[in-house]
Order: sequence, then C-alpha cells, then structure tokens
Amino acid sequence: MPVFLNSLKKSGHLDRVYMTLCNIGCRKLTSEDDYGSQGWNIFAPRLTIYGFDADADACEAANADLEARQVNWTEKHIPLALAKSVGESTLYVTQHPMCSSLYPPNEPYLERFSGLPELVNLDFCIELETTTLDEFCQQEGIEEIDFLQIDVQGAELQVLEGGAEILSRSVLAVQAEVEFSHLYSNQPLFADVDTHLRKQGFTLFDLEQAYRLRARTPIGSAVRNGQLLWGDAFYFRDLIQHDLDSPLKTPHKILKLACLADLLNFPDYALELLEYLTLEYGNNPNYNFANNIVESLTQFPELVSQGLGSLPVVARIQDYISDRDIDLFQASQPLNQQSISPVAMFQFDRSSKLFVQRHNQRRLEHLASLGLNIAGKTVLEVGAGIGDHTSFFIDRACEVVTTEARPENLEILIARYPNLEVKHLDLDKPDLTVNRQFDIIYCYGLLYHLQKPTQAIEFMAQCCKDMLLLETCVSFGDGESINPCLEPAESPSQAISGQGCRPTRQWVYNQLKQYFNFVYMPITQPNHEEFPIDWNSPPPTETLTRSVFIASRQPLNNQLLIEDIPVQQQRH
Repeated sequence: MPVFLNSLKKSGHLDRVYMTLCNIGCRKLTSEDDYGSQGWNIFAPRLTIYGFDADADACEAANADLEARQVNWTEKHIPLALAKSVGESTLYVTQHPMCSSLYPPNEPYLERFSGLPELVNLDFCIELETTTLDEFCQQEGIEEIDFLQIDVQGAELQVLEGGAEILSRSVLAVQAEVEFSHLYSNQPLFADVDTHLRKQGFTLFDLEQAYRLRARTPIGSAVRNGQLLWGDAFYFRDLIQHDLDSPLKTPHKILKLACLADLLNFPDYALELLEYLTLEYGNNPNYNFANNIVESLTQFPELVSQGLGSLPVVARIQDYISDRDIDLFQASQPLNQQSISPVAMFQFDRSSKLFVQRHNQRRLEHLASLGLNIAGKTVLEVGAGIGDHTSFFIDRACEVVTTEARPENLEILIARYPNLEVKHLDLDKPDLTVNRQFDIIYCYGLLYHLQKPTQAIEFMAQCCKDMLLLETCVSFGDGESINPCLEPAESPSQAISGQGCRPTRQWVYNQLKQYFNFVYMPITQPNHEEFPIDWNSPPPTETLTRSVFIASRQPLNNQLLIEDIPVQQQRH
C-alpha cells in the first residue's frame, strides 16, 4: 500500500504528473489485472494505459468494460503481438490462453511438474503479424512511457529489444515475468533479461517467486517450496547516483520515479527520492516534499512515539518544513507505545493518514452548512477525544457536556475546557440506568471505534430528546453488516478495547430507525477524500470511507436531507 501518494495527491503535487503505463500481455483474468483500479487511478485523469494482447477478443472485452465503467483515465487495449521485429511469427496457443507464447511449450519438461501440463501444453498454432513497441510508439506519436509491465510467456526479452528506443528515452521502471527454466523451448531466461536491463541502466529490486513440486512425488519439504520456475522481476532506474550522466536525471523524472516506487510498494526508495528532491531542489515549491514526508511518516505510531524530529531524514529536511509545528513530534527521549502523545495522535491520525486539522474543518463546515437548529441547545458530546469539535457548540451558545473514555484524553479535555462539565463515558460499557436527556447527542468519529455499536446506539437514543448527529466510518455494500476489525488499543485515537467496526450504511440506518421516527442522510458530503460521493464505486485503496446520519424525533423540513440512503451525493 502506498505511503506517500495520498499526501502528494492532496497537496497538488500529482497535478503535474502525467503517468503512462504500457501493459504487454494485458489479458484481464481477475480484478488484480485491472491496473486502473489497483491504485494507479490516483494519477487520474492524467493517467494513460496502453494494453497489448494477441487475443483480439480479450482486448475487445477489456475496452467494452472500460466504456461501461466510464473511467476517468485514458486506457485502450490494442490487439497486437509485440516482439523484437516487424514481421510474421507463430503463436503457440496453450490449453489455457493465458499461457500462449511465441515459443512452443516444452512439454516433456512441463510433464515433470504438478499443475503445469493442463495449463501450458499446446492446444493449436496460428500465424500472426508482429510489430515492435518502438514502431507502435512512432506511429502513434507516443514520446514517453513511464512504466513497462511485460507478461508474454518467455518473449519478454523480445519485447524489450523491440522497444529499445522508448526504453532508453523514457522508461523509469519495468515489471517483467521471467523464467528460470525452459518452460518454453529455446526461450530466454531470467539471466538474459537481467543482463539486458542492467545494460540499459536498470537495477533489480525484487523477485516475486513461483515454485512447483514434482508431479510424481507424494512428498515435499517443510522448508523448500519446490523448484523455482518463474517470477515477476521489478527493476528501477537509479536517477540520483552521483556519477550518472543521463538526460533522464531531471527533478520531474525523479518525482515520477518516486511515485512509481511508492505505488509498487518500495516506500524506502520513494522516501530516498523525495528527500533528494527536497534537498536539491526544495527552494522550488514544486519539488519541496518536506511536509509530505512528515505527514506520511505520522501514519507509523512507532515513529511518532519516538519523536519524528529525532529521525535523521526529518532532521535533514527540517529547514524546508513549513506550516507545521515540528516541535510537536520531537521527544527528549524515546517513548514507548503506552506514552504516545494524545495531541500528536489526534493531530496526525494513523488511520486516515491525513492531517486531522483539515479533516475536522471539512466535517464541521459541512455540519454548519446543513442549517440544523443547534444554537442554544443542550448537547452531549460522546467520544470527544481531546475536544477538537467541542468549540463548534460553545460558539453556538450551547450547554455542552463533553465525554471521553480514555483518562489521558480526559485530562486534556479538562485543561482545555475548565468551565465545561467533562465526564468519563465508555460507550462500549455505558450506564444504561442514566436518565438524563439532552436536546442533541453529538457522535462524530466514535461509532467505528466501538466493539458494541448496537448497545451504544441504544444508549444515545435513550439520552436524546431531539436529534442524534452521527458521523462514522462505514464499509461499502448494500447489506446489513457490522464488520468487526482490530485497532491498536494503545493509540489514544483508536478503540480503547482494541476492537472496532466498519458497519455498512444500511446497518447504521436501520439501527437508528429502531429508536427514531425520522432518519436522514445529507445529499452532500464534506469536501474531503474520506467522504465518498459515488457509492457504486468502492475506493481502490484502503482509505477510510465515512458517512453522516441525522436521527430526529420530529420531521425535519430540510432540502439538504433525505429519508433514504443515497447512492450519489454531492460535494459540499
């Protein structure tokens, strides 16, 4: 999962990044083969994907799917077979089409391994025309390809040789399937591909390996997985080596390289590149990534606990950090997990990976926009944390009782609001005999941190005279489900029990309906990426998704509220 891209997107740095992918052997067998939906769409609409496959039907199906989904990036699948030259060749179509190759399957060898003959053995042969990647790019006027993914069953070296010009001119990273034994007769092996790419200035970063056991043996090893037969090899350019003389060594290309490294799960390399850009070009705001680095590192509680300011990488870029109080992260001595600062954790929330100050502003702006009758009411705020929302009601002359379950957070609440009634309340263990009622119950950002959300809703309804204002993280889906999950109990901003939930909107809505005659949802959502507006399309990454609910004893005549669960919403 990317570490830095969300921050780069939020800060506008990705607005200058136009990313082009070339996926050779693009047959889509599962959702994991859909590049646009596997995190790459963070670059949309400045994302272009070219897919190539010899199977025209597979390309037609992929293009039809893209048109039906109306994706917000450019992607097209072209029925061409790429090789090292323009001409004619034989395509050896195998029992499973995904294993078809320009090389004939080595059937006597395949027979020795379990699970391979039924996939790779020959079905039939056809003659087809081949072209090269360079020829295609020249005809289409394509000047740059940033990332090259190749899976053509042994012919990867041919594709690389046929794309020598575009490879040297622009490609920053390559993912190629490689074989370590001759699954296809006379095919190049990993050593051949590796030698070729190293000569082109690429460095091997990792191998995802695939093994097979012998077909006619009933035994295996407890420590070995069988014979290594193939894998995916990941290569990157090193554009920051001190002696490199290359036209690719530009800050813009290095930024693209950092984005690719992050998306392909090499965050250490991405961090090294972003740090380099900041130190070398940080006087240009387009290449100052100090804030992005600090913001992204806050999602690691162990780093926050020891003090981000003590990290060498943060110390080196400290002069470039702006609009952040770096002292917040500095610690005179290392802290353990039990002493994580509540202020630090609420300012830099691990789950959302975003600075919470902005997050809170968008949520409260949205609440204010709904025009609800709040002023002068009695309010019970549950799960107040360190009280970042409390002043919203104080400013509206409300009589506020604010509550929190964690003692360390209660201490901060009392210090911040000495004139308010501050009480301990754990909604996983509420006192159901309480008979005090309030006009408004305010529950923003708490329900999904609870192990027993059903009991919490019952308690809040019992205490509510007028309205319950509820915002929570939810899961996509139309059914009713609580979706329990684990959370770090040692973190001041997470579930005190260590178990939270991510209920569906339908579950929350129906639970509220049991206690309130009127349950509404806004037609708008806060202007923040954690609040989806299209509930037909789950986000491609593991970002949190949130919804707002308003339960009322009386009908609310409000054009911004509907008594339904909206599929489409608008940005506030």
